[in-house]
Amino acid sequence: MRLVLLITAFYFCLSADALDTKIKSLMDHTFYQTNKNFIQRVFSHKKAFYEQGTLQIQKVINALKENGLLPLKFKKPSSLRVHFEAKTSPLLLLKTIRGVLSSMGYAYFPILEVTHNQDDSSATFALTTEYALDPTLLAKLFAKQGFTLLDLKRNSLKDWSYTFQVNTPKLAHATLIIPVNDGIELKEISGVYWLDMTDSGKLIIAANDKEWQPQVSFFDATLHMLNYTATDTPTEKISLDITDKVRFVRVSDVNNPLVLKGGIKVWLEPIKR
Repeated sequence: MRLVLLITAFYFCLSADALDTKIKSLMDHTFYQTNKNFIQRVFSHKKAFYEQGTLQIQKVINALKENGLLPLKFKKPSSLRVHFEAKTSPLLLLKTIRGVLSSMGYAYFPILEVTHNQDDSSATFALTTEYALDPTLLAKLFAKQGFTLLDLKRNSLKDWSYTFQVNTPKLAHATLIIPVNDGIELKEISGVYWLDMTDSGKLIIAANDKEWQPQVSFFDATLHMLNYTATDTPTEKISLDITDKVRFVRVSDVNNPLVLKGGIKVWLEPIKR
């Protein structure tokens, strides 16, 4: 019995250290010391910030933000460096980051570096701003795209690193395609269309322009390209077989995407069994 109590006490001691270490890492030393007593009250129920022994970073940053304990403001507009990483393809990571940053109101965010090693991808961006990104908002927006925040590191007020787990990814501005009798009419001024396939079957795409030269790419759930088809022969309609490995389809024109700015119509016919 005594051994069990000692092991339990040791476990909670480690848990407390992990939580305390993470809290301290998300603010500078002076701010922590000034607010130390308040921070201890906010996080007095340490068990609430763990699930099956794993620290839940989302709960930690939410508690910090709600209690005014997550300083993000710069003294003046400065360059902010933000690093993102996840086990997925670079293309999916980049498209997700760009979609999230755009929805937060950022129009210009140059890429400093992109790396890919086996299953791991990372990307580093620079932004000119008066604040560090709100991690609570960022986590919520990434969650809408199927990304779960695993860890957050504050290297400095102007340098942050995010680590995500990819569950069921979604693409911003991708149209969900389900088997229906009537086609779905789409219009995208860029002439580039992303389709989110819910099922296998025969995909039929009809263009509103007779000069369409189809360019269609097929991707899996992590945006690894599976196949690609293109033709220089103008047509108004094409029919493509969609296997159960395909999750996303990109539709455009070989030479000029603007050919499709007038719109397309899409059908997915289910496989007859």
